[in-house]
This record gives sequence, C-alpha cells and structure tokens, in this order.
Amino acid sequence: MMRTGYQQKEMSKEDAIIEAATRLFLSKGFSGVSMEEIAKGSSVAKQTLYSYFKGKDDLFRAIIHAQAEEFFAMLPRNDDPSVSIEEFLYQVGKAAMNMLFTRDTLELYRLAVAETPRFPEIGELYWQTGPQALIERMVEFLKNHGLAEDSAEKASEQFLSLIVGHMLSLALLRKNYHPTRKEKEAHVAQAVSIFFKINKYRDKERQAS
Repeated sequence: MMRTGYQQKEMSKEDAIIEAATRLFLSKGFSGVSMEEIAKGSSVAKQTLYSYFKGKDDLFRAIIHAQAEEFFAMLPRNDDPSVSIEEFLYQVGKAAMNMLFTRDTLELYRLAVAETPRFPEIGELYWQTGPQALIERMVEFLKNHGLAEDSAEKASEQFLSLIVGHMLSLALLRKNYHPTRKEKEAHVAQAVSIFFKINKYRDKERQAS
C-alpha cells in the first residue's frame, strides 16, 4: 500500500481516505472506482468524504502532491550556496532512483498513462506536479548558480532524460527489474558526467576540485 507521507500509526480521517483511494485506484483504475467505494474503504460516511474532497480528481491530486512532497524533501534548497551544481545533480539523481523503483511510483505512473486518453486532466496534473515541478526546481537552482534561464531549462530537461528515460523503460517493461544500489550509483554518476560533457558551461566549483 502506498504511504507517501501518510505514515502515522493513527491516521486522521483525511489520511485514511487518501490511503483507501490510493489502494483502490491502483487496483481498479481511476475510472473503475466510485466515491462510495472510497468512503466504504476508508470507513467514513460519504458526507464526510465529500467534506474533504469534492471528487476523485481532488483525491488523485492529493496523492500526487504527497508523493511530490516526499521527493522534494530529499533535495537541497534552491538558494543554498554551499551546494555545487555537481552535488545538486547527484542528489536529484539519487532521489529519482530511490523514488522510481518503488512499486507505488511505477503503478501511479502506469495509472496516469492509462487514464490520460479518457481523463486528460490526470496526465496534466501528473506532469505539472512531478516532472515539470522538478524541472522548475532545477532551473531555479541553476539560475542561482549563474546560468541563463533558457540554458538552465534545456540542461535540466537533458539531465532528467539521462536519469529517468532508459531506467523508466526497464522498470515498466521488465518484470521484477530492480537495479542494485551500486548500479543506481553508477547510473547517476554517468548521467552527471554526461551532463557536464554536453553542456558548454562548467561548474566552477567542480573545476576547482
């Protein structure tokens, strides 16, 4: 069962609703679940459910936001001058690897992809809360380290492609694929190295080390 920040022993009603919705969405799909089922699964009255969430889209938004908050909590602040670009990229890569190879992350991604043709707002929400939010976070960090906005955006997109692209395909298409810690670290190191090779600028702190 997905936890994504809702891990207290005694959950509030809102937490219980989100837990139940996550479980049901992952097992039956977004369109296959009713608000009545979610109320029953979380042991709350339907009226109580609607007092917290207007509908399934609100619930899905809460699930994705919780997962995003968990991920971003692993990253340094954008305005931390003590963190070099190289260090930041390593932390982003490590956090992405840890998040990517959890069952619920992959299942939520599959759910978003499967339901987007019928519910485009789900795909848009997933994109804005996850990949797009991370790109914006990286752009702000790189801008704070002297990069122009257009260069920072292109570099951020390149790095995420290096980190996630091939690994995501393997995780989605090969059953039980799960790289070792050493393989994850090697993948991140390779992505960071390529990042600096394909971009014209260099991290001054990296050159000085």
